[in-house]
Amino acid sequence: MIALGSRADFGVILNQDLPEQEIPELLRQSTFLSAKENTAFVRLFEDKEILMDFLNAVLRRNDEDAITEVEHMNRDLAVIYPSDDIVGVDVHAKTKKGEYIDVEMQRYGHTHFKDRVVLYGAVMAAEAHREELLSLQKRRRELSLAERYRMPKIYSIWICENATDGNKDYRDTWAIYRKSDLGNKDALPVSDVLNYIFIKLPKLEAAKDVPEREREWMDFINNCGSRDEIPSTAQGAIRDAYERLRIRRTPKEVLERQAFSMTTQYDIDCCIDDAINEGHAKGFEKGLAEGHAEGRAEGRAEGRAEGKDEARTEAVIKALKRGKLTLDEIAEDNDVSIDRVLEIQKNLFQQ
Repeated sequence: MIALGSRADFGVILNQDLPEQEIPELLRQSTFLSAKENTAFVRLFEDKEILMDFLNAVLRRNDEDAITEVEHMNRDLAVIYPSDDIVGVDVHAKTKKGEYIDVEMQRYGHTHFKDRVVLYGAVMAAEAHREELLSLQKRRRELSLAERYRMPKIYSIWICENATDGNKDYRDTWAIYRKSDLGNKDALPVSDVLNYIFIKLPKLEAAKDVPEREREWMDFINNCGSRDEIPSTAQGAIRDAYERLRIRRTPKEVLERQAFSMTTQYDIDCCIDDAINEGHAKGFEKGLAEGHAEGRAEGRAEGRAEGKDEARTEAVIKALKRGKLTLDEIAEDNDVSIDRVLEIQKNLFQQ
C-alpha cells in the first residue's frame, strides 16, 4: 500500500531528475502533475509563498489587506466527531490576522454535495473557535461572555470542475442573509463570519471581469497537467507552482500516490450512495417493463443486489487505498470473499 506519513513527504522537491523507470507509467507522458488531482493539489499548497499568492488572488485582496503570513493547520477536522473519516480538507490555513481558510478541489459532483459544503464550513468554524479559546485559556476567567463567543472569520473556497451545485456562473458566493432582504440588490450579509466561495473552472474562459492574477491561477489549476512546458507569461509564484508539480522533480512515493488515487476518498464515499440509488432505479424500471407483479419484484430485487454489489466494491476500493486494514479484514468488514478483494486490488494496480 502507498502511504505518506508527514507533511514533509509532500513538500520535497528533488534536486535532480527522477529516472523514468521510477515514474508510474500513467504519468510518464506528462511533464507536470495535474493540480486538479488531490495529491498534487495538497503538494502544491504546502509551499506557503505559493499559497499566499493564490489566496490573495482568489480573495481579491489589495496591497493594504493582503495576506502576508500563513500557518498550515491540521487537515483532519475531527474534533467533534469520534472518527477522522468525517471531514478531511485539502488545504487548511490560518492567516496572521486570524482568518481560517479551507481550499477544496472538487472534480465531481455527488449526492448531498451542498450538505457537504455546509458541513465543512460549520466544522471548520467550530474548530477555529476552539483553537481561539485554547489560545486564550490562560486568561479564560477574564474573558467576558461576548468575547467567548467571538468567532474568527472563515473562508471555505471550492474550486469545481464538474460539481455544479455551488454556482451557476464562473464565481459565486454563499453567505447568511435575512429572508426579508431577498430581492434587495444592496443587501448585506447579517454576519461576515462564514464565507463560501465557489469557482467553476469550465466557465473561466468566457467569464468577464475576472482579475488578471485570479485568472492566471485558475488557468494554471485547470491546465497545468496538460502542458509540456511553463508558459512564458507565468511569473513569480505561478512559475514556482509549475516547478513544484514538475513530475521528474517529485518523489516517487508522491507520484505513486497520485497515480494510485485519482479521486479523493471522500468522493468515493459519497458516490457509493449514488451507485445504490442507481441500482434500485434500474431494477424498478426493469420490473415495470415486464408488466406483472412477479417481474416488478424480481426487477427490484435485482436492482437492490446490483446496487449493493457496486457499493461493496466501492467500499473495498476505499479500504485498499486507505491501506489501514489487512485484506482479510477488508473482506470481513464488507461481506465479500478474499478472492474478490484480491481481484479488485489487482484491477487497481493495473489502472
